[in-house]
Amino acid sequence: MDEKKLSPRTAQNNLVSIVIPCYNEEKNINRTLDGLLEEEKNSPYKFQIIAVDDGSKDNTWNVIEEYSLKYSSIIGINFMSNFGQSQAYQAGFDVAEGDYILTCSADLETPLKYIHDIVKALDEGYDFVNTNRKGRWGGERAAKSGMANKIIQDISGVTVVDRGSGMKGMISTIAKALTFYGEMHRFIPDYASIYGARIKEIDTEFKDRDFGVSAYVGAQRTIKVLLDLVTLYFMLYFARKPFKAMPGRLFGAGGAVIAIIGFGLSFMLVLEKLFMGAELGDRPLFTLSVFMFVLGIITMMLGMLGELMMRVYFESSGRKPYMTRKIVK
Repeated sequence: MDEKKLSPRTAQNNLVSIVIPCYNEEKNINRTLDGLLEEEKNSPYKFQIIAVDDGSKDNTWNVIEEYSLKYSSIIGINFMSNFGQSQAYQAGFDVAEGDYILTCSADLETPLKYIHDIVKALDEGYDFVNTNRKGRWGGERAAKSGMANKIIQDISGVTVVDRGSGMKGMISTIAKALTFYGEMHRFIPDYASIYGARIKEIDTEFKDRDFGVSAYVGAQRTIKVLLDLVTLYFMLYFARKPFKAMPGRLFGAGGAVIAIIGFGLSFMLVLEKLFMGAELGDRPLFTLSVFMFVLGIITMMLGMLGELMMRVYFESSGRKPYMTRKIVK
């Protein structure tokens, strides 16, 4: 990152929104909320704290509701069921009003004091700030995490060490452009790169949670993340330059090649039949050539349908195939 290209900024509305996904965190969430209220005193900005209860089965929501009624800066969102961490982030981003939007885990594994470092980096001109929990990984777990991270880096081209860290920060235009499905929150830095975000990662301390265990772990979750890698690859490739590899071009060109080969083979075999008396009925090559011709036509039609779907996506959602960093009038 060439820091000479950075343009210092400030949160124009003087507000930083902090989204906290919570699931069975009744013994932790009060300490997190108290800690954020205390850190706000040392910040030049006001905090908007958004605690999202992801269908907890304990007393988490009651604690959040109590704080929300007591402090005007705290917003509580209560899910009807356990929809997942990605959806908790999405709900928080949807109601966030700050020019800077941060995420924070309820377990306090990353000390809250690093919020100021994230805000400072955003003030410096970075668009997205990730945190690396130093000392968290070790042994076999470190090897697995490193391998997974390497795969994601190869796909996205974004080099960050700790994608699983719950403390991140970004400008609101990035956060509002993100749409989460499945376990896609783990790839927030990679999706932010779609828009050309200037990304920075800062090292932080790591502290084991004092109460409970993380609800967002498990073998099933790992499988979901692996499956989401396929979607990540597709979305990164087509979202960065959506009109460089149009479906009509990809499927149209491929289908045309297949159809031409199929037609060429069929034509040659028909000529053999007409001038040499060769039989066609018992020749697998003739069946293959007809199949290739039909497949090529179908593939081209799929390309046209894909073209229409892409145009409907951009035009109906109002989304542009680009994002501007700044407009000066």
